[in-house]
Amino acid sequence: MKRLSLLVTVLVCLGAAFTVQSATKPTGTLKVATPGVLLELKIDGKAVPVPNGREVPLPADTYKPAQITCGAQAPGKGKPQVWTIKSSGPFGKLATIDVTEGKLSSVEAGAPLVLKASVGKANAAGGKVVTVGLSILGKAGESYNPATVMKGLTKVPPPEVQIRDEKGGVLSQGKFEYG
Repeated sequence: MKRLSLLVTVLVCLGAAFTVQSATKPTGTLKVATPGVLLELKIDGKAVPVPNGREVPLPADTYKPAQITCGAQAPGKGKPQVWTIKSSGPFGKLATIDVTEGKLSSVEAGAPLVLKASVGKANAAGGKVVTVGLSILGKAGESYNPATVMKGLTKVPPPEVQIRDEKGGVLSQGKFEYG
């Protein structure tokens, strides 16, 4: 009887060991190489942070970003201020991030940021309307939302714009409106 219970115990333990071994996925490592960038990945419906400069072990798989936050310190009087801007997509070359078994995957995003303006005309009830769009792109082609710029804990107001003629006279002015 003792031999039978010992045999059953050994078989149960071996079965559990094989189940655990087959349930664990092979892992790789992900690193955000750009200083000042916090990448959040969508994993099982949750945003999981991957801070810059750290090698984070993850199951080997293909991931999609949830958000990218790009930050930098600006010197100032007294305490330096941290400026941040966020991207919720599109993510350019980072639309999918592959983590390969046993390998280090490195990604870069953020600075240098490129500002692009697009200008268009539209007819409205009050006459002609000129639209000026503002795009902020990171080094991987990720698009940052201008309405998410923060200086410390304070949201930065939208930038002002002036349209001038050839002689420098102001034809029109206003602030960017987002949405």
